[in-house]
Amino acid sequence: MVITINELIANVGGEAMTPRERRTVLLRDLLVGGRVIRGAHTGTPASERDTLYPVVGIRALGEDGAVDHTAVERLAVRNERDIERARIRAGDVLLSMRGQFRAARADETCEGSILSQNLVILRFRHGTDPALMTEYFNSQGGRDALAALARGSALPILSIMALETLEVPAPGDETQKNLAACLAAYREYEALARQEASLTARIKEALVADYLGVRR
Repeated sequence: MVITINELIANVGGEAMTPRERRTVLLRDLLVGGRVIRGAHTGTPASERDTLYPVVGIRALGEDGAVDHTAVERLAVRNERDIERARIRAGDVLLSMRGQFRAARADETCEGSILSQNLVILRFRHGTDPALMTEYFNSQGGRDALAALARGSALPILSIMALETLEVPAPGDETQKNLAACLAAYREYEALARQEASLTARIKEALVADYLGVRR
């Protein structure tokens, strides 16, 4: 069954979106202080006296746009002056800067953790929804936009200077509200689809076991 965006929004009580001219702005114009925040250089402790911090690295950026807390490591920070700068706040968007670009939104559990090198913090000003920006950077269009600014083919690397000049969508408040409602409805449908797929797999296993007397 094909469900349109407007049907999804209608299901959650929102107003349908109408086509309009897409507005873009430079990424830095949406960020607190107008700048991207670098991660800290981290690694295994050099001695037992080194303080260990919870560190969010590339492996902790989940495919679903959330931080995988089981992949957060306890590591040492090489330069103590980087600690306060690289501390994560709830609502920050964490973005990888090399290889396969990926973004995740930091939740309350991430508060105070340290962001590792090769990742950056995008701390958006009031009025920009971090969850929607995470969705954008994880979309094919967002990744293509990042790749266009990166250098290198085998291992694309994005510089902070280039990232700050990236043009990103800047929808108005009503559009953000409608899109957020649409994405929330989509996640509900997605969760239901997973449940149905799991149930279908169990039914198949039961049929094989009942008729053939074997379990796989």
